[in-house]
Amino acid sequence: MELLNFTAFGEVIAVVATVATLAYLAMQIRLSNKLAVSAIEHQLNTRVYDRRFETARDDHFCEFLSKDWGSENLTRMEKTKVAQYVTMLIIDAREVFFQDKLGFVSEHLLQARVDVLKRGIMNNDISKSVWFTYRKLVDPDFASFFEKEIYPDGLSPEVESAHPLTKPGKKLDQP
Repeated sequence: MELLNFTAFGEVIAVVATVATLAYLAMQIRLSNKLAVSAIEHQLNTRVYDRRFETARDDHFCEFLSKDWGSENLTRMEKTKVAQYVTMLIIDAREVFFQDKLGFVSEHLLQARVDVLKRGIMNNDISKSVWFTYRKLVDPDFASFFEKEIYPDGLSPEVESAHPLTKPGKKLDQP
């Protein structure tokens, strides 16, 4: 009889130890998830901070950023700079979109990226042409999200010719 009580007591201790272990593991998993989110956000934000710091140190680039990107007076080189800068911003937004979709970043991070793009960066023909060509290369979920946020009224196919890397009279799908 005493052996039976001892066995039952041992089983109760084993159950309590198992529950405590599972609770501890759950806490560790939650902590690991938070640390992963923090690390990803830190990496994404560091990239933005580094870009801003480099921009602040470069008078020529600051001058370029302050130009009217919709102006007809931009040189072909300046238009190419606009296209490359906008492409970088779209790629950044795309990366944050996927991290957000996976739940790896806090909910405000994606909206912050979109809000920057809504300030006017995407309203000139060069930026529109970049998106017009780039949207063919991205996941349809991101393309749909981006266009709903940035171009809810759609884009005219004529903007494609504004891309500085498009040769006059050519479209991307032409040889």
